[in-house]
This record gives sequence, C-alpha cells and structure tokens, in this order.
Amino acid sequence: MDFTSVVLGGVAAVMVFLMAMYSVKRFFSKALTKKQIYLIEFLALLFSISLFLAIASPATQMHNLFFLVLAVFVIAMGILMLGTWRVLEQYLTGLFVTRVLDLHVGDYVELDDMRGYITALEDTYVVVRDPRREYVYIPYTVLLRRPFRRVKAPEGHEVRIRLFVPRWQELRRVKDVVGQVAKEYGLERLSVDVEKIGVRGVIIVVRGVLKDPRQEDELKYAVLDRVYAEFQSTRRGTG
Repeated sequence: MDFTSVVLGGVAAVMVFLMAMYSVKRFFSKALTKKQIYLIEFLALLFSISLFLAIASPATQMHNLFFLVLAVFVIAMGILMLGTWRVLEQYLTGLFVTRVLDLHVGDYVELDDMRGYITALEDTYVVVRDPRREYVYIPYTVLLRRPFRRVKAPEGHEVRIRLFVPRWQELRRVKDVVGQVAKEYGLERLSVDVEKIGVRGVIIVVRGVLKDPRQEDELKYAVLDRVYAEFQSTRRGTG
C-alpha cells in the first residue's frame, strides 16, 4: 500500500475542510441560519472525505466508497442550493452592489412608486423609510434589475415648479412671493426664469435645491397656494 497517497489525501482533506469552515464563518454567518450553516459544514466534511478517497483510492482500492460519498455530496449540495438559493443570491449581490452603486445610509432613492431615505444596508436588502414613515425592504437584486433615482445626502435634491402667470399679474411680485416660500423651506440656489411667453400670460419655472427631498410636495403646494392667493388678492384689488 502506498502510504504517500494516503498521507497526501489526508493533508489535502484537512486543509480544504478548514478553508471551507473559515469561508462559511467569514462570508455566510450573517446571511444563513445555524441549521443552514450546520448543513454547509456537513457538506464540507463530505467533500473533504470524497477528496481524501479520490487521492487515496488508487492505493487503498476504495473506489466504490469514493463514488458513494461523492454521490451523497452532490445530492445534498443540490438540496442546499434549492433551499437557500434566493438568500445566497441576495447576499452575494449585496456584497458588490453597495460598492458598485455607491449606496450609503442617508441617500434618497426613488424606485417605481416608492421613495425615501436609506436607513440601513443589511446583508440581503436595503431598508428605506418612505414619506409615511414606514420602512420598506428592497432586495439588492431589485436595484440591479430596475432603474432607480438616487440623491446623495450632501448633494441635495433639485426641485422644479412650473407656474402660469396671467399677463395682468406683476411678475416681480410673484418672484417675491416665491422667494418668501423658498426661504421658509430652505430652498437653496433659487432661480425664477421665464420659460414661455404667450398671449394670455407667461410660464415661469422655479428651480432650487432642497436638502430634504421629502419636503418637495409640501414645498410645491405652498408655492402654488401662496402665488395663486396673490393672484386672487391682486384681482380683487384691481376690480
């Protein structure tokens, strides 16, 4: 009997088993339950045994045992992949997507009809707090498959509001009213520009940067309410 093959097989099996245990604890301990980890450790043990038998079988004549252990390992591995594939897919995607997309806690995202701030980057999903103060859990694979809009926390959120100003209304007064509302809501880099001039009046565009994107709707309604209230008071004064 060639003991060299047996020793070599034993050393290789032990090294592979230890490396597998380290990898499981290093990368998958947070994503998998204890039962799933135990199953992976069992699979690692089966693979190490099959590796030992593969190297030592020419000397020990244990080919049948090698094929039996290998078959058990393949079947168990298939069952594990079927049961944990979704979790592993989200976890492995999360290892890269946060770096590739440069996502951070505090960023503001808009995905389909959902929008809000990122409050946590978990192992398999992103936690977003929407305007209703509810928490939404988004799997990492969704961010790769669907387009989404992100506003990084230091950059702010650009706001655009279109207003129709009748020709009898003083444009300077409208700008003053918009400026007052913008100051109240902390709208920075404010600009009020004429977009289109018509027979009945002009269309202006209010632009600015808002630090808190959740206030966008509130700001728009405030601007519209104040401006059109000014229209009504001016019309009554003219009449």
